Amino acid sequence: MKNEMNCTVIIKSLYPAMHEGEKRIADFILKQSENIINMTVAQISREIGVADSSIVRFCKKLGFNGFTQLKINLAKNIQKSEESILQDINKKDSPYIIASKVFDSSIKALKDSSDMLDERELDKAVNALISAKRIEFYGVGTSATIAMDAYYRFMRIGLPAYAAIDSHISKVSANMLDKDCVAVGISHTGRTKETINTLKIAKDKGAKVICCTSFLDSPITDIADIKLITSTVETKFMKEAVVSRIAQIVLLDSLYTCIVAKKYNMASKNLDNMGEILNNMRL
Repeated sequence: MKNEMNCTVIIKSLYPAMHEGEKRIADFILKQSENIINMTVAQISREIGVADSSIVRFCKKLGFNGFTQLKINLAKNIQKSEESILQDINKKDSPYIIASKVFDSSIKALKDSSDMLDERELDKAVNALISAKRIEFYGVGTSATIAMDAYYRFMRIGLPAYAAIDSHISKVSANMLDKDCVAVGISHTGRTKETINTLKIAKDKGAKVICCTSFLDSPITDIADIKLITSTVETKFMKEAVVSRIAQIVLLDSLYTCIVAKKYNMASKNLDNMGEILNNMRL
């Protein structure tokens, strides 16, 4: 991940896996970002009732050397209240205001997801997909449409890509993989049982496992060899199935584009052929 990534983005990504004490620290940071810049560890520990050492450990869990580095990051990335584009939707909002807030949330999720990208993980994912004998995309529920979209894109450029979105078929598919294959599991929460169980089967067969999720510390990341993390913005009316899909589609589209750039001759030839076929299907 990038060194200058907003610490609040990291906190939100790790939040579901935090224990109670860590969540108290996280909640305080998220709600009091501007005030924390001028506070000491001792002041915060008294305010929320945790030990000074707990706050220091929390900072290190986020990837910072200590509290001072976290405060510097906050100061650089803080959004002033009058500049904030992210607002929850109110049932009294007009259709135009609602649409504007949905667009704003999506834009923020894409920006945060760009910041979450780990260059090494992205490189590993591109190389694994290019050299794979077979690529299987797995996802259920709202993630199924993303898996199908990825399959369609990768298949169009000549890669041996497939998608299995039925929980029974997915397990049979995963059981057919081997060390030369890649299994890509898509799950916003990283806790979808069907997808996780499918990836476990694929890994047991020797396949390389890539996950696409919104949370750094989740069951799916424990299984994955390569972790692709996006960010999402959840509000009262816009839960996991909305903004997260956009970020994941863009991430997979980025992988697709990286592969097109690396395998340009093969990809361009296949895209030209596909373009001709599609044109013949249109009025």
